[in-house]
Amino acid sequence: MGDLVETEQLIKKTARDIFFQKGRLKATTQEIADEAGVNRALIHYYFRSREQLLQVVFEEAVAETRQKIAAIFESDLPFKKKISQYLDVFIDRNFRYPYMQNFIITEINQNPDKEDDYLNKKRENLCRTIFPQLNEEIKKGNMAPVKPEHFIANLMSMCSYPLVAKPILQRMFALDDDGYKTFLQERKQVIYKTLFNEAPPKE
Repeated sequence: MGDLVETEQLIKKTARDIFFQKGRLKATTQEIADEAGVNRALIHYYFRSREQLLQVVFEEAVAETRQKIAAIFESDLPFKKKISQYLDVFIDRNFRYPYMQNFIITEINQNPDKEDDYLNKKRENLCRTIFPQLNEEIKKGNMAPVKPEHFIANLMSMCSYPLVAKPILQRMFALDDDGYKTFLQERKQVIYKTLFNEAPPKE
């Protein structure tokens, strides 16, 4: 039983790296099997199809990130500190899997009904956690008034664009992978200061 579980986890890890780290979203089950060092029949045994495997690894990656972010916003930390930690989680996670944002956008455009559940959960989480905390922060006078929708749009766009546009920005600024990683780390400071007009809190 242990070997079966290990094989399933190996297939999922390999597929996640191929799809979301290397950007080979159209990789075949044979290519995944070759990189994982397993027989292609095992992929069909565990997941039936390439599409189901892609959906499984996507949903697991999203759930993992969502849990980390939920833990931040359900904590007792000050709101601005939560945003600082959110930037760490979101940017670091998507630096590791830079093509996940592209996949989400493509899926929403091509299959809007299919992605309703993903977007509904995202909206529910916003309304339950971030929106009330943001409004409370504004009410206390700790930040300038802003509609929650605009705050989230600013946060998402400033976080996501450098990830989605990685090939463009890397070539435009002549950055290798290490240079781009440094650039993204600097972005955390820039995004925070843009949102709150102050330096991010120190650890």
